[in-house]
This record gives sequence, structure tokens and C-alpha cells, in this order.
Amino acid sequence: MSGEIENTARSMMSSPQGLKIIKGLDHYNAAMNTPAGRQLIDMIAGSGSDALKAAARAAQNASRDPGRALLQNLLSSKDGTAMAAKVIEVLGI
Repeated sequence: MSGEIENTARSMMSSPQGLKIIKGLDHYNAAMNTPAGRQLIDMIAGSGSDALKAAARAAQNASRDPGRALLQNLLSSKDGTAMAAKVIEVLGI
């Protein structure tokens, strides 16, 4: 089974879509290796994970628009807002 998974992964990564994924990962890795990226990692490892979990639970319980519920919940807390701001800073969105 692992051979099939490896072959599928190799095939996907050699496709144009796979190359886009790799390029995106390279950009993401570079962003995470900056001081702001390290701060984001520290935030997520600390209290940010609680904010993310609460937001995910809100999205799970939403009957409609789970993405909206996730963001509303995340941005309703100080930690969640700080983490979202840091993501924007790091990724340049």
C-alpha cells in the first residue's frame, strides 16, 4: 500500500498542480523562517491553539457558513485576532 501512495505522490508532484503546491510550500517555508514567522509559530504553539480549537468547534456546529463561523469566532478573541494579524503580516495577504 505504501508503494501505491508513494507512486501517487510522485505522480502528483510532477504534475503542473504539484509544482504549484511545491512552489507554495517553498514560499510558506521561507515566510515561516522569518522573525515574524517564528513569532506566529510561537503564537500557535501557545494560546493561539486554544483560539483555533474554539473557532473550529464553532465551525463544526454551524448549520450554514462554517467558514464565516470560524472566522467570526477566531476574530472575537484577543488571541485569535492577534494570530490572524500575524498570519496576514507573515504571508503578506
